[in-house]
Amino acid sequence: MPEAWIEIAAEDGHVDAWAVWPEGEGRRPPVVVLADRTGRAEAERMARRLAAHGYFVLAPDWAARPADERRADTEAWLDWLADERRIDDARVGVVGWRRGADLALKTAAWRAERVSAAAALFGRGFGAATAAELAQRLNALVHLGYAVGRPAGPGMAALEAALCAADVNFETETYGAGEEDRLRGRLLDLFDRTLTPRLLGAGVNAVASPP
Repeated sequence: MPEAWIEIAAEDGHVDAWAVWPEGEGRRPPVVVLADRTGRAEAERMARRLAAHGYFVLAPDWAARPADERRADTEAWLDWLADERRIDDARVGVVGWRRGADLALKTAAWRAERVSAAAALFGRGFGAATAAELAQRLNALVHLGYAVGRPAGPGMAALEAALCAADVNFETETYGAGEEDRLRGRLLDLFDRTLTPRLLGAGVNAVASPP
């Protein structure tokens, strides 16, 4: 599968992002963004599996950017995706691990009109006021992933309560050690349901030209 590092112009410089996409010509693939903080190896495995199933995957290098630029950087890569005509960015998915999980949910709230699915895996959650504010903005199907044997902390409890109060459509799943394949399968199912509903039952075989 083609892969490339991309520079995306930002307010105070640029955001480096790694992209991987399906080979060949054909239907414009939908987009999944990785707000990953678990290490490049896991991000690459996830990105390649998603791309093999027909998704254009963008992984911005969040760690290299100032924390106070997160929202501006989100706007920058969403603008870049909107300008890339060989992809279908009408419905965007975002997934993050640990600290990236909270960023994934913030992204889904900041741009609720674009983000249709958000997966937050092993996140810390938010205080009650922040959780309520985010939940009221969300327009995405939210997948919350928990680790076996680790009870949800107060931040995640506050988040779930806020999602219920705001009538946000969300689901929860618990993952044990060594269940990476099941986790990736659940994410594929999430994105197939929300980003490519027309392809359900027929499989996803979208392919695209490199950007």
